[in-house]
Amino acid sequence: MNEREIANGFSAIWSEHFPMLSPTFIVAFNQAFVRPILGRDRIVSAVCSRVNTAHPDVLAEFGFRIAASALHAGTSVRAVARDTDITELANAGAARRILEFRSAPSPNDLRLSLKEQQEGFRLATVYEQFLKLWPSENVTFSPEIKGNGLLNTCFADLAVGKTLYEVKTVSRPFQSRDLRQLLVYLALEAATGEPRWEYGGLFNPRLGVFCSFSVDWLVTRLSGGRPPKLVFMDFVQSLTRDFVHDRRF
Repeated sequence: MNEREIANGFSAIWSEHFPMLSPTFIVAFNQAFVRPILGRDRIVSAVCSRVNTAHPDVLAEFGFRIAASALHAGTSVRAVARDTDITELANAGAARRILEFRSAPSPNDLRLSLKEQQEGFRLATVYEQFLKLWPSENVTFSPEIKGNGLLNTCFADLAVGKTLYEVKTVSRPFQSRDLRQLLVYLALEAATGEPRWEYGGLFNPRLGVFCSFSVDWLVTRLSGGRPPKLVFMDFVQSLTRDFVHDRRF
């Protein structure tokens, strides 16, 4: 069981603990919270890429890894893009990661073309512009989340200071399942110790948009007014009970 399966399943448990997470809420949420990333006198990545790819998930993961490599090296995405060793490692690592969620004969079958890699570099530059909004904050790609019950240790997408972001490199508005995946990470964090993040957010490097919000506000709003800590604890316990029941019967 992984966090994506939880976000896309367990509908009864989601409805029980977050009954206000409805299509109507998501429409209002997108209108009220989502905004463009403003770069130097322009909006970053205001339109979708026109690059056709058979592996959009690999391309998204590649862009993520290039951005992470640039951050860790303390250099620019442009400089990393010129390093063939880093590019090869990012491509191979992206393929291996995607193979964890879907089948393919081998990682080589998920190798990106030069044009696809160029699009990956473009996505990475959007990360770069995004992170410049908070120059003094600590940034962590793939922060580790301690497991609990049915989930082993997993990795979220991006932490910027006290905010945990779920990254969705898609050509659509944010949807309920995007918030659900973020809530899984936040619930696990709350259930296993003192939470590291006071805020949550969604980030789409393909469209160049993002949003952020108070975790306590979101959970209180979606749960119908219950205390966030209690909601998270009950949610994780319900997932574990449901999973154990399915395994037994």
